[in-house]
Amino acid sequence: MSDMFPDAVSRYAAGQGRLGGSLRLRGVRRRALQWLALPAADLFAAQLGILLAFTGLSALADPLAPPLQWEAPLGAALGVALLAAHRLLGLYDTTGHGALERLRLRVIGAVAAPCLAVTILVAFDLAANVTLSSIILASALAGAIGLLLEGLLRPVMIRHGAWGSPALVLGSGAAAAGLAERLMRQPELGLRPIGFAADCVAAEAPMPLPNLGTVAEAARSHGGAVAVIAMTGEMASGEIARLPFHRIIAVPDSGNLPTLRVNFRSLGGDLGLEVSNLSQAVAQRRIKRGLELLITIPVFLVAIPVVLVLALMIKAISPGPAIYVQRRVGLHGRPVDVLKLRTMHIGAENLLAELLARDPAARAEWDTHMKLAHDPRVLPVIGDFLRRSSLDELPQLWNVLRGDLSLIGPRPFPDYHVARFDQDFQQLRMSVKPGLTGLWQVAERSNADLRRQEALDTFYIRNWSLWLDLYIVLRTLPAVLRAQGAR
Repeated sequence: MSDMFPDAVSRYAAGQGRLGGSLRLRGVRRRALQWLALPAADLFAAQLGILLAFTGLSALADPLAPPLQWEAPLGAALGVALLAAHRLLGLYDTTGHGALERLRLRVIGAVAAPCLAVTILVAFDLAANVTLSSIILASALAGAIGLLLEGLLRPVMIRHGAWGSPALVLGSGAAAAGLAERLMRQPELGLRPIGFAADCVAAEAPMPLPNLGTVAEAARSHGGAVAVIAMTGEMASGEIARLPFHRIIAVPDSGNLPTLRVNFRSLGGDLGLEVSNLSQAVAQRRIKRGLELLITIPVFLVAIPVVLVLALMIKAISPGPAIYVQRRVGLHGRPVDVLKLRTMHIGAENLLAELLARDPAARAEWDTHMKLAHDPRVLPVIGDFLRRSSLDELPQLWNVLRGDLSLIGPRPFPDYHVARFDQDFQQLRMSVKPGLTGLWQVAERSNADLRRQEALDTFYIRNWSLWLDLYIVLRTLPAVLRAQGAR
């Protein structure tokens, strides 16, 4: 078992070992953390949002005047409005909601909260000293603060077993084993697998979880768990409704179908799935282009002096041009001349060829990642700093302004990198414009091998939306600041 899922099992087992005693000794605390942490964070975010909004509006109106005082009625109204909106949207149910979906629901909650707050203030005749602008600004700030607080609370709640619910994986075989491994690898989904149950066990497929017996036996001992089913035909769809569990999540083998933006349709008793391919929608592309220009233009102006200083530092260490042009594969396979600050010695390709010829370990690492952890081509001090901080990519803001790249999208690769992928994935990748940053850069930086790069880029292209781009933008800065895995 551990040979088949070494990383997932070791990490998950270690986490369960740490949890075992705490769940028995501090069950009340765990439940309090599970039920109260997020609502308390939202109440705090509402009050802090009001304080910041009033301070900002007061400074704009009269910088010399004392700041407006915190209003108790508005604080109570906005706090109740946020709690009500988030409860109705299901944000306090942490079971089975991914980070992207939770981001979308929080934005919706921040938009709905001012309406609810105004309704409460008017109903109780408390709106005399409150302006609409203060409510809207306070709600927006509270939404941003609440999102940040949730990001800080999530790992704490996961560590103490207060995020999500225990889950039983129903079924056996490779599909069920893979599903269990994915759930263990992504605890933020809120499905904590405790074991698997199946009436007919596939002997040839070991599971990374303990066997809890038949479905009926597992239901008797763990009836409060969420049943998660890998739908592979082993269990008929009609049997799902008869399962003795309150919550059941069926995970179909989606193949190449998108997993986001899928709506269910009842077609005369048949279940239909409606999928929107937004990556090919002209209107969505235009909106994306307009938004990325709004972001890129001011960032580009700020980046110009930074690039000049870094270029002088490069030239002080290594003779030759500080900015170089590398040809990459762009939209529809057209070549794109990408700008970068030079982080390598002149003649770097010859150095690489010599290293790979004499070092089998380096050859194996290059074949897997198309990068090297200890690359002899990189300039001393400045080269490693630029690559780890991603500041060497700053000149590519000009590529975004020109329209060669998007701000968000699959990273543009050289020909030799693209050639390592199969033809179907190459065609899929070339169907969208490459980007300055992308999903696998913020998720795994340079740690992703070719298989993982393909999986993450495929997910992004098939599930693209403005929400997904916003999610990547919000994760880009923390990923760059950590500089973990960057090469």
